[in-house]
Amino acid sequence: MSIRKISMKSAMVVALITTLLLAGCESTSESSAVSGTGATKAGSSSSSTSYQWGDKNFEDFVSKAAKGRTLKIGFAPPAASEFYDIVEHGANTMMNELSSRFGVKFEYEMAAPSEHQAVEAQVSTIENWTAQKFDAIMVSSAGDFDAMNSVYQKAMDAGTAIYMFNMPAEMWKESDLKAVSAIGYNNHYQSGYLVGQYAAKKLNGKGKILLIWGLPGHWSTARKEGFLEAIKPYPELQVVGEQRGDYVRDKGMQAAENLLQAHPDVNLIYGENEEMAQGATQAVEARGLKLWDGKEGIITIGADGLKSGYESISKGKLTATVNVGPVDMGREFIKAVFMNEVLGYTVDKILNVPTAVVDKSNVDVAAAYTDWALNTKLKK
Repeated sequence: MSIRKISMKSAMVVALITTLLLAGCESTSESSAVSGTGATKAGSSSSSTSYQWGDKNFEDFVSKAAKGRTLKIGFAPPAASEFYDIVEHGANTMMNELSSRFGVKFEYEMAAPSEHQAVEAQVSTIENWTAQKFDAIMVSSAGDFDAMNSVYQKAMDAGTAIYMFNMPAEMWKESDLKAVSAIGYNNHYQSGYLVGQYAAKKLNGKGKILLIWGLPGHWSTARKEGFLEAIKPYPELQVVGEQRGDYVRDKGMQAAENLLQAHPDVNLIYGENEEMAQGATQAVEARGLKLWDGKEGIITIGADGLKSGYESISKGKLTATVNVGPVDMGREFIKAVFMNEVLGYTVDKILNVPTAVVDKSNVDVAAAYTDWALNTKLKK
């Protein structure tokens, strides 16, 4: 499958969602913004200027269908982190919008294990929420695929809808995904492949590359395969070293320090996630090496879409990252639950959000969207 096909599919999904689902809703001081789905003019009410899902007549019928319903929602990331905090705040924006416009209420809980490998704690959380009759749970897990599928199926059989997120769903058959929908992005083509393309362009198809990689598993596999596919046409782009950083900044820095001792003449360091990439950036500075200035130096690049990453890019530290859409993942989850659980619509089994490489040329746009979500508190 080509990157062009993936991009076209993502564009079609975005267009369909924009057409069918709520985009702009009644604005508050905590949740109003310009985004890809609607804009509020300064000094005007969003109800008259935002793109709306239907008119007032439609709104009345949907409000009756919702009947003041309360949805019990659970958010189960694989660990607590800045990335998952952004996803959660993205969900807040949509819960507030749906509450304001249609009167649906939300009871919301978040629980994260201490680390990615603490899968048993995550399973226990899902089982507890299922016993409490939660309507839907949003899950991203580092656990074994088949074992987690069994957990998800039990929850679904008991009446709790499972929505996967931030998972490389492209690695499995759609029929094997025991969830209503897998909401995320294509890790192969919308993350790893994009980094490879960026590396090839910036280095003119020639250079030495270091990889700082996360825990062995589905995320690392999908992203590496995408990256290697993108650089395959460039035989003078060589991966000369690789070490694990376990998805955290300090270990990413340690891994980069070790690799730079053997390869001080490296041209680019790819941290599989943004935390490790920022750690690699710190390691480059600590060794007195030059960071990329647009013409020369060591390029450091990651993937996530973090506020801290955007700040680092703006300061000329981290070169770039792939924004994999954490805000939109949270928003699309809540949209999907509302459409499916309240209005009875089906949703796509695999729902990929748009992604983009972010560097100094476009960091302000990505940062503004993330700041909007992070500044949105869930209304009680």
